[in-house]
Amino acid sequence: MIVVNGQSITPIYQQIIEQVLAQIASGILIHDDPLPGIRTMAKDLGINPNTVVKAYTELEREGFVYSLTGKGYYVSTTEQDHSELKAQKLSEIRKSIEYVRHFGVSESTLIDLVNTIYKEIKQ
Repeated sequence: MIVVNGQSITPIYQQIIEQVLAQIASGILIHDDPLPGIRTMAKDLGINPNTVVKAYTELEREGFVYSLTGKGYYVSTTEQDHSELKAQKLSEIRKSIEYVRHFGVSESTLIDLVNTIYKEIKQ
């Protein structure tokens, strides 16, 4: 299930991309699974269908999904690709940590943040 936050500074299409990638990385979506239809997702999320098209097109450009004319979008990644995706996301987290450390954010603050996020996710 995809959920978007209209109040977020992250564009809606990017929120969709990140959530699809998270579902792929966690194994919820696997090779050849269909993604929700463009109109269906747009209606369910209360957004413009072009926003869904933009997200799906970007996912296809990056090789995570493929499209079949008239049939929709499908997951193209395999189990091996999941580990590469996880490694990519961990690299992004590392860069973010290095960035905020330059602003004096302490290790304990970062650890507390990670613990808080994991507790929120479990609820």
